[in-house]
Order: sequence, then C-alpha cells, then structure tokens
Amino acid sequence: MFVEDLKKEFYDVILHERVLILVNNDTDAVCSAKILLSMFKCDNVSYTLIPVTGKKDMYTEYNNHSQGYKFVLLINCGVTLDLYEFLEPRDDVIIFVADYHRPVEVTNIYNDGQIRLLHPPDPEDQLPDYHDIFRDSESEESDSEDEFGEKRRKFDESALVKKRERREWEEKRQRILFTYTQYSFYGSSTALLCFKLAYMLKRDTNDLLWWSIVGNTEMYLSCKIEDDRYLLDASQQQNHVGRLNSTPADQLPKESLKINAERGLNLVLLRHWTLLDSIKHSSYTAMKFKLFSVKGERKLNDFLADLGIPLVESKQKYTYMDPQIRDEIPKVFEAKMDKYEIQEIFFNTFLCQFGYQHKYYAADVVRAVTATLEHGDSTFDCKQAVYDALDLLSRSNGKKLDAGIEKAKDQAQAVFKMAQNILEPKQIVSLGPFLYCIIQEGIPSISYLTKHNVVKTLAHFILQGHISNSRSKKAADLPLVLIAPLDQAAGLSVVVGIPPYNDKTRRNFFGKAFSQTVRNTQCRYLIDYWDSSLIQIKTEDKAKFIDGLISLLS
Repeated sequence: MFVEDLKKEFYDVILHERVLILVNNDTDAVCSAKILLSMFKCDNVSYTLIPVTGKKDMYTEYNNHSQGYKFVLLINCGVTLDLYEFLEPRDDVIIFVADYHRPVEVTNIYNDGQIRLLHPPDPEDQLPDYHDIFRDSESEESDSEDEFGEKRRKFDESALVKKRERREWEEKRQRILFTYTQYSFYGSSTALLCFKLAYMLKRDTNDLLWWSIVGNTEMYLSCKIEDDRYLLDASQQQNHVGRLNSTPADQLPKESLKINAERGLNLVLLRHWTLLDSIKHSSYTAMKFKLFSVKGERKLNDFLADLGIPLVESKQKYTYMDPQIRDEIPKVFEAKMDKYEIQEIFFNTFLCQFGYQHKYYAADVVRAVTATLEHGDSTFDCKQAVYDALDLLSRSNGKKLDAGIEKAKDQAQAVFKMAQNILEPKQIVSLGPFLYCIIQEGIPSISYLTKHNVVKTLAHFILQGHISNSRSKKAADLPLVLIAPLDQAAGLSVVVGIPPYNDKTRRNFFGKAFSQTVRNTQCRYLIDYWDSSLIQIKTEDKAKFIDGLISLLS
C-alpha cells in the first residue's frame, strides 16, 4: 500500500521505535540515508544501518538482523520484489520501502498494510486495477465448485460459461501484467523524497538540501531519469535553495554552507582537473569531437584554439589557470555551441561552498561518492564503501571528499581507456535489433569496471563513442548490449543492456528480454541486481545467450 502522509504514516510511527535500515550501495541511496540519519539523530531514533548489494544479500541480512525489530526500512531496494513472499516477515513487522526502481511489484501495491511504499504513485506508472489482476477467494471457490462439482453437473452450461470467463480473465491478466512490466525505469530521487519529509518536519537545512541535490543530480548524470523529470525536480530544489539561502553571504558565519543554483558546463570534474582532461573524459564531448581517434585529438585542439584558450592553459589545472581565461570559459563555450553542435553541454545544476574551502559542483560530489562506492579491484568491500560514502558527505571530512574526487578521476580514465580499446578496433557489432560488444577475459583492470553502476557508465560511453564513429544514421536508434567478464575463476560474466541514445524516455526493455532469453535458451544465470537490465550468466553461455536474444528481438 502507498503511504499518503509521510509524517503521520511513516515518521510518527517509527519515532520511538527501533528501525532496521537496509540501504542499497548507490549514490542516491547513500544521500537518502544521510538525510534520514540526520533526522533520526535529532529525535533519538534508534536504528541499525546495513548496506545490501543485491537480492540474495538483502535476504541474508534481513534474516540475520530482523529479530527484535518491528519496523524495517528499505532504501532503493526491494520494491520490484514480492516482499511478503521473499522476506516472509513476522505478522508484527511493518516494512517501509523508499525505492525509485520501477515498475513496482503489484503485490506490494495491494498489500493490506505490512508492506508500505513511501514513494507516491506516479501517473506515468499506469498501475493495473486490483480487480484486473486479483480474484476474490469467494469467486475462486464458486468456480471450483462449478467446475469440479458432481458429475451430473459437468456439462452444465453455467459451468462452461464460468470456465470460459475465467480463461478470458487469465488471458487479460497476463496481457495487463506484461504491458505493466515490459519496461524497467526509475522514478524520482529517493533523496528528494527524504528532504520532502524533512521539510514537513521543519528540519530542513542547507546540509539536508545539499544531499538531496547530490542524489537527484546522480539520477540525471547516470541517465536514470528523463530530462524533463530532472528539470522539474531541480526546479523544486531551486525554490528551497532560494528560501534557505536568502541571507547575504557577508552576514553568515564563515563556516556556514552556501548553495547557489547555476547553469554549468556538464564536464567531468572540471573544477578539479584540467580543461583538456575534463573534455576528453566527458562522454558527450568525447562523442562530439570523436576523441577516440587521432583526428579527434586534432579537432579538439582546433576547438580550443577557436575558443581562444591557449593549449598551455587548457593543460593547466583549473584552479591554476589564468583567472581571466578561466572566468570566460562558460561564455566562450556558449558562443561556440551552435558551430560545434554542442547545445547540450550546459545543464542546470547547483554549487556549494562552506567556509574558505573549495567550491564544489553537485556533479563533482556525485562522481566522488560513486567512485567511493565502486572504484576498487576484486577485493573491494562494497559494504564498507557505503559507510565511507556516508562519511564523505559530511562537511567535516573534506579530505575524504578530495580523495573521492581523485578516485573519480581514476575511474573516468579507466572508462575512457576501455572505451577507446573497444572503439578503435571497431569491436561494436550490429546484429539488426541491437548493437553488442564483448570484452574479452584477461584484461588486468576489468574488475574496476564491472560493478553495477560503472559498467552502465561504460556502456553509455561506448554507445556514444560508436555513434560518433559510425557512418550509419541508425546507430543512435539502436540499443546496446555489453558483456564483460565478472569473475574469471567462477566463469561468470555480467550483461548490461541500455536503451538507444535517441530514446530520451530512459525506459529499458532489456530486463524482460534477458529473463525471457535465459528461459528460452536454458542459460545458467543469476538475476541479483536491483536493475533488471543487468544479469549474470556463465561465460561459456555467451554465444547461446546472444543468439537467443537475437531470435527474441528480431
């Protein structure tokens, strides 16, 4: 069931109770948890926070820690599962779910109250009606009595009519559920929802607002939500920025947090890198200037010269650039947008500063948190990374934020290098209904690129690079399937599917297609990710899986 009043039906209910929090290891979930923990600290709410990395891990952690808790909160995990059947909670346990994954499992929607959904229903979700997918037990019994009653009634006309009606109802139900579940997508940021609760409780501060901005910005940068949704949600945050930052800066304590809304350049870590490196490692500009080739490097140098920025300055760290040149960068980019067809280089974003420390764009913090959560080899501890990311968001941990930014640089370089290694020899293959690429085993750094968020980032980077190199106009209208080695010892690979570049709805049909393909081909698989467009398969089944996917989508 959906919670209509966050304060009365959620926060007031758990206010004087112990809460078990299971949080997904993604940036928006970490920001959401940070907001909630700040409010819990103010109200002395007792809690236990456990990171979860997948469905199996959530099941294990719930069973290990749920004893003694009447209230459980799931952050960005669980809403796509039948939670009552999956977790089998005790009758006195209430599970609250704040999860942006879509579509929502229908059994959670129509649960009688033990499963409570904090995100409000979105009109775009097109939720099926209760009577279209569930039949009352009384009608089931009457059907059973009619169909399996005494032998003398087996040819009774009314029994045959009811049998036909039931068959038609089942067929209609299957069509409705298929239509409802055929695409996977994302709703609005959970961090935005948590800040809404803070505002209702009159606990909203600039710190909480900033964390919600970081969470929402991650949704946009990761291509999880469409541009219109981001603009709408960001405009709501901009209203809060104006409300909470109305006091002139010179009248505030030096250590206070100040937030400004800006129209900024969508370049990776620009304020913490060189202009040349930032352009090179941003997927949009890498695509526009074809930076995966020698010709692209020359084109970029010509672009910088046309901007009037000396190559020496573009190779200088941003903070050490000539101030006059640095301050003019947004203006000169805007002046050349139409000439170089880079109209999407700007986006609405936010900037923060506290004390005399460096200014940070929300996108920079997003990339620092994401790298902290995922940038590591096969021995990387994903659970500890969630606690590190929570610490990174605190203002008192500026060194951890700077370290996260350095990790983000390393991650961006690893993604670009891998994309270049794939695109230069033209390893992207068109199979008609989709493009696909297989990363071979034996690459030393591949473990840094196969975790669930960064492998999707790599897939988007590869797709945009292929579009820039391809002569076919259809390239931008085709989705991409990427297969990468996950665990060589266990013989596992991860498969990710992303929608076409030109599809701005961000709806992904690969989740349904993958699950159908493994059933048709009898591939050995594991669906453990919260995003259904990611799946693990046995490496030796790659060819069989691809053939089955082609057959399904052709």
